[in-house]
Amino acid sequence: MDLYDKILKMEKQKNRNMDLDAFRHLVDTYLPDHKKLKMIQVAGTNGKGSTCTWLSLLLQKLGFVTGVFTSPHLICHNERISIDQAMISDADLERLIDRYMPLFEEKAFTMFEMDLFLALAYFLERKVDYAIMEVGLGGRLDATTALDYQATLLTHIGLEHTEILGDTKEKIAWEKSGIFKPGTPALTCEEDPDCQAVLEQRARQVRCPLYYSYMPFYEEWEHKLFFEYRDGTLVFDHPAYQIKNFVLACDTLYHLGFRLRYPMLQETIDAFSFAGRCMVLRKDPLILVDGAHNEDGIEALVSSLKTWDGDIYFSVLKEKDANLMIETLKTLSDSITLVNFENDRLYPLETLGYPILSMDTLKERLSSTRRPSLVCGSLYFVGEVMKLLAGPQDTHSVPGYEAGSPSR
Repeated sequence: MDLYDKILKMEKQKNRNMDLDAFRHLVDTYLPDHKKLKMIQVAGTNGKGSTCTWLSLLLQKLGFVTGVFTSPHLICHNERISIDQAMISDADLERLIDRYMPLFEEKAFTMFEMDLFLALAYFLERKVDYAIMEVGLGGRLDATTALDYQATLLTHIGLEHTEILGDTKEKIAWEKSGIFKPGTPALTCEEDPDCQAVLEQRARQVRCPLYYSYMPFYEEWEHKLFFEYRDGTLVFDHPAYQIKNFVLACDTLYHLGFRLRYPMLQETIDAFSFAGRCMVLRKDPLILVDGAHNEDGIEALVSSLKTWDGDIYFSVLKEKDANLMIETLKTLSDSITLVNFENDRLYPLETLGYPILSMDTLKERLSSTRRPSLVCGSLYFVGEVMKLLAGPQDTHSVPGYEAGSPSR
């Protein structure tokens, strides 16, 4: 069995996660040194991955070796575990899978629990100074919540996985604020007063300090954003919604006692990239991909683009409000085409009343068109398009993608 088969075997284990106390006991038993890791937990509906990246870049600028655990991946499974922006190698991933698979099988780990356990093992081996851990689903019952943290973060809260987390933003805020821990600083950039009331109630309940991180006032000039932060004016050449994630990361490190100075902050902004989010795959003609996988994500994308003179290709999973997302996209362009891709959670696209393409036809369209093309929706869809355009043996050539493994 090669690494590809081993990963496929892992990915089939998508049952309900075990009890947090049981998972913590296994981590304590087999990776007891995990308690020495300095970790930051990041939850939320949108912006988790970007905030993890901002935190990692800032900590690296401060001189720390930083691990990041995140999900899902776009092109290969290795992306879920990285150190200083370099994902785990095939050799290291396979070695760790082989070492711990007997334990995983005996204790019936889910894929997410396996990935989290492997990330901890890898970070301990490589002696990282800090580890940034992204929540998989919700927060209260997520496996990452079984661990100890220097700080817990909540990005924007929106409606997602309502069949699991609840059918209102307030219920989802309660589930996500389940990451708060006694005495551990909690920070959020959520600005909805009703959600804030829920977060404050949870913080009082567990007796943790709660800090708010607010979007600063910014001005736009020649397609760049300018805003005052700390001791200088920062020039931001990224979508406006990324400012909120950036400031949340900065405020977190400030509350942890770090001094963040202007040159370092501007260098971090200039170095930032996040695969699959407002990402240019080709410039002439333009192909832009964005994993805006829910209503709030689509609204942020549309707000950042403002106008769009080209085609839009969209696909989404069945638990999302596809009709509302399409209505938002229509404010950019009426040229919307849906795309079928292989996923057992795909939305029933035939019910939406728009033309539908296969992935092969989409590839032909994107290869021959002279019009700008926006590919958006599910992160899984965006990842498939990135692989499709790069080719099965050329995933390392995708802009913004760290070379490592074509194992998926």
